[in-house]
Amino acid sequence: MGPKIVEGIVFLLTVGAGLFALFLFVDLMRLKSSQKGPAYKGGIGQWSWAAHRITGLGVLAFLFGHIIDTFGAGIGPEFYNETIELYKQWWFKPFEVLLIGAVLYHALNGLRIILFDFWPSLALKQKEFAYAELVLFAVGFAPVAFFMLRSAYQTSPFT
Repeated sequence: MGPKIVEGIVFLLTVGAGLFALFLFVDLMRLKSSQKGPAYKGGIGQWSWAAHRITGLGVLAFLFGHIIDTFGAGIGPEFYNETIELYKQWWFKPFEVLLIGAVLYHALNGLRIILFDFWPSLALKQKEFAYAELVLFAVGFAPVAFFMLRSAYQTSPFT
């Protein structure tokens, strides 16, 4: 298995996760106000549900790709170094930013769900918790995205 095959697998995982996210997004957009979703009856709860699945799948796809490229270290340092060059490309940084966003959102939403599991009465305020989660996400994610994307832009051919 050559480095190009590993890059192809990482590409397929990325595209597959993206298509799944697009499918869920389009499906949610097609819901009419009279057709609420089965899990949370529409609204921000339904969007949180979908985002939790999308980010979970994205993180899982990255983990699988990372296991495959790390496997290359056992084949030899040249193989591993050539495979890792993919992640050093300027155009790959936005995908890393998306990964950080996915991990952060998934973790915050998971904590929100845990709160509801331990204190079911809090679920009556799930909208407020969802909005608070989005604020925490924005506060945590914006600086990271700014600095990482600035770095990607500075190393890109567009500067």
